[in-house]
Amino acid sequence: MKGFLVSPRFDVAFFLASVAVPMLLWAGFAAGWLTGVAVYALFQLVFNLPHNFQTWTLTALDPVDRARDGRRDLVALAVIVALFGGAMLLSPDDVYPWLRDGLIYWGYYHLVRQHYGFLALYQRKAGGAIPRWEQRLYPRLLEAICYLPLVVRFRDPSLMTIRAGGVETWVRHPVVPPAVWIAALALFAAAVLFVVGHHLVLLARGGRVVLPRLLLFLSITIAFGLADLVVGDLIVAIAIVTAYHNLQYIGLVWFRTETRARLGLVDGNLFVAWLRDGRWARYLACAFGYGVVILAPRVIFRGVRVAELPITAVVALHYVVDARLWKGQRQPRLGVELGLKPPPSPEAPRREAAA
Repeated sequence: MKGFLVSPRFDVAFFLASVAVPMLLWAGFAAGWLTGVAVYALFQLVFNLPHNFQTWTLTALDPVDRARDGRRDLVALAVIVALFGGAMLLSPDDVYPWLRDGLIYWGYYHLVRQHYGFLALYQRKAGGAIPRWEQRLYPRLLEAICYLPLVVRFRDPSLMTIRAGGVETWVRHPVVPPAVWIAALALFAAAVLFVVGHHLVLLARGGRVVLPRLLLFLSITIAFGLADLVVGDLIVAIAIVTAYHNLQYIGLVWFRTETRARLGLVDGNLFVAWLRDGRWARYLACAFGYGVVILAPRVIFRGVRVAELPITAVVALHYVVDARLWKGQRQPRLGVELGLKPPPSPEAPRREAAA
């Protein structure tokens, strides 16, 4: 069906209906079957760190990308390790909490930017069916639906407190007065109503090409609305919005790497070759094993602050690397690998590798 990025079935499963998975985590927590720590561990091992590993399969573990941007990524990693590791060792109770909280907000921004990217992809797939004013308005509506619920959450410091293993960690934020958070809630509701009402009008007029955009907005509204407006436990709220983002990312990278394999754009990338050859089990085992290795220090040495460095460093580096991984000017074949452009000539991969 026109307008979907891959296909209706694939898009709904990975990019839209995947919001049901973090909802199940929340349901397990609400029913008392899972503790907040259990939700956090499942979210990290099954969703967050495997999606993090996928970033490396397209960058540090990809010969072409490594030759082009490997030095830049190494510098970024060194700066991150020095900054966060130094703060953990030298100022664990003063400087490090500010860096940790900054990383949390950076992560929230990272999530919103991914949804922004999906919106841009769906609007591009719709072709000329979406007028320019809509293309400019809907990114602002998306930002409103993602950020305004967080402002509502700022109303109560207890809602911005991580509770795990008997330890409470307050995430710094401005405590907003009732007038501010009520206005934010009203604007959030107005944005959602406009999006739904506008799309119903378009669909009634036969504009089925905008259906994927409507489904994207509905799933984003569910994820961010549930996490910030309903769930009181912050660690569960983080797991909800981030696991949804992770599943979207897993689906998009899976599609991108399979497209590369199908077009023969492997370029010595072992992991793309595995997907080409149908060796999915190896890929998944590496992704899960990577998560275990990264998370293990924090689990084994729970009382040691510097044990947080491995997961903190790879998460921060992921934000840096991912910011250029999906930009066409840094990834010349991105449009081809996402099915937005025709495949290159047979000589193009060799010319790019040589360059």
